[in-house]
Amino acid sequence: RATYYNFARHCELSGDIGAAINGYEKSETHRFEVPRMLFENVQELEAYVIKSKDKKLLGWWAQYLESNGEMDSALQFYQAAEDIVSFVRIWCYCGRFDEAISIASNTSDRAACYHLARQLENQERFAEAVQFYGKAQAYTNATRICRANQLDNELISYAMYSTEDDMVICAKYYEETGTNWDKAIMLYHKSGQVGRALELAFEHQQFTALQHITSNLDSSVEPETLHTCAQFFLEHQQYSKAVDLLLLAKKYLEALDICIDKHISITEDLAEQISLIKTLNQSISVFYLSG
Repeated sequence: RATYYNFARHCELSGDIGAAINGYEKSETHRFEVPRMLFENVQELEAYVIKSKDKKLLGWWAQYLESNGEMDSALQFYQAAEDIVSFVRIWCYCGRFDEAISIASNTSDRAACYHLARQLENQERFAEAVQFYGKAQAYTNATRICRANQLDNELISYAMYSTEDDMVICAKYYEETGTNWDKAIMLYHKSGQVGRALELAFEHQQFTALQHITSNLDSSVEPETLHTCAQFFLEHQQYSKAVDLLLLAKKYLEALDICIDKHISITEDLAEQISLIKTLNQSISVFYLSG
């Protein structure tokens, strides 16, 4: 590479520009050296950049045109360089948001979507801003705008992918509005605040939400909470579900009573636990009798 570079320098000093370009390309220094060499001849430099089809050179030339206020030409070169962020940025700068939206809608470039979202927010085009914050995976920004502009239906879609802290903020927002209790419950549950989710479900008789929450409960949940859930299902004649929760709460005898009273099949787990209880009681009786 050093040999090619030295040869290119020699050719440049000798006025053999074509050979110099070839040498700089072979030495892989052409992205800097060729623009430097041709900078006094703008037309020749632009022709070289176009012919090269090099994305870095195309992007550099686009920046040069933009700095000179030649926005339309800059757009063409940013597009050729596949620099979507700059392409969208120029459209926004020119106030041509519909063009920017068209480009960002067909790309997965998160930076481009984020830039567009910020510009749309500044223009108070909030629904569109939320959409592109979502595409940029900037979910806290999306939820912030939704809450500020009462976009309640859109809020849940982004809150479910946001951080746990943001989920709680959104859940509290739904509580404060006094509507969409199911969404508040869903967010509390997903954020890990199972207790609060269950409280709301009981308070507002959200039976479907309660079923969903309890389907994911395990023995790590407080026994009192499990027992409360079981009582709720018992009151609503969901006996099998009540039994399952009582088993998790280790309320085996209570579960057995429901099975007998409501003709529910006794599970293998329940039968095993009842057997253990009987064995323990027998051992205790023998101990006292022998004493």
